[in-house]
Amino acid sequence: DTYVRVNRRFAEAVLEELGSGSALVWVHDYHLALLPQMLKVARPDVKVGLFWHIPWPHAEAFRICPWGLEIVRGMLGADLIGFHLQQHCNNFLDTVDRTAEARLDWDQFAVDLERHRTLVRPFPISVQSWIERNVASGESLAGQVQELKDRYKLNGLQIAVGVERIDYTKGLPERFNAVARLLEKHPEHRKRFSFVQLGAPSRTHIRRYRDLVTELESLTEQINWKFQEDGWKPIHFLAAHHDPPTVHTFLSMASLCIVSSLHDGMNLVAKEYVSAKSDGDGVLILSEFAGAARELSDAVIINPYDGEAFAEAIHAALTMPLRKESFGQPSAPAADPFFEETYRSVIWNYEQAKGWRARGELHRDRPADPTRDWFETGRAYYK
Repeated sequence: DTYVRVNRRFAEAVLEELGSGSALVWVHDYHLALLPQMLKVARPDVKVGLFWHIPWPHAEAFRICPWGLEIVRGMLGADLIGFHLQQHCNNFLDTVDRTAEARLDWDQFAVDLERHRTLVRPFPISVQSWIERNVASGESLAGQVQELKDRYKLNGLQIAVGVERIDYTKGLPERFNAVARLLEKHPEHRKRFSFVQLGAPSRTHIRRYRDLVTELESLTEQINWKFQEDGWKPIHFLAAHHDPPTVHTFLSMASLCIVSSLHDGMNLVAKEYVSAKSDGDGVLILSEFAGAARELSDAVIINPYDGEAFAEAIHAALTMPLRKESFGQPSAPAADPFFEETYRSVIWNYEQAKGWRARGELHRDRPADPTRDWFETGRAYYK
């Protein structure tokens, strides 16, 4: 009942804002699954898009939800539904097939329900260029890097970094334990390597999230107590909300970035790291359960549940023969085609959408590529 009331309040607010003219409404995520249908019932003329930021489960798993039909019908009020991956689109259509009395068009990836058609498309989201966020570069960035290295006693070390909300889906305990296992199996990395975790507290009013912070603090203390010596600590757990310049500085100075999500729609940290390392000097260790692993396939791909292999992946990243690792694959220090392609793909969507907005071209007749950009496909559909 509370979920329905919240969605209804949003519907009332949106309808009031719309007035009587034509409009496009873009709805985001699982908090507002019922909103598209509510808007369509009140205003059939309004075009509605919905982007689902989290993975859509297999149809069999979704069946356990007591309100599955209501959620699916609410979402199908949208004219266009976007997911991160084609796999999530497939799962959604399978779910509709088993849940609602609707006609599925697998050729067009569309659903027809009560004389209304909904298109379903993958839109892998991306990141804004760091340059446009006014972060430091050149000598200024070098000064910030040195300041952080001095503060946390990181000088002369290989540095790995993780950046996440403190959330149980991010695989943080698994990550900390992999670092500990690395130091047990490969003691040569002691006093030569440190891992820095930037963790933003999240949903602290929920006990499970508070308990996770406590667990991570305790795990950090145990690992550091076991391995630290002469002022060196293997793990720095910085639980706070860090501003973009600080995040950028840590990503820029890190030899490794570790993303060990247990389940993730996309995970933009992986792309933020690629974007921050404009010289291609870095290794990305990436969970196979993050959507980004489908795009950044040359990263060092791991299963975060396999602690032994996870530790070995960190060891492999630390001991690659050349420092121009290009996010997983060794390459010559010269221009790296893989890095150039990856870097362009990371910022492509954002640059395109921003440019079309600036030139007023979002509503011009322009061929759509539904696999690359939400704005482009939405413009083509809603023009």
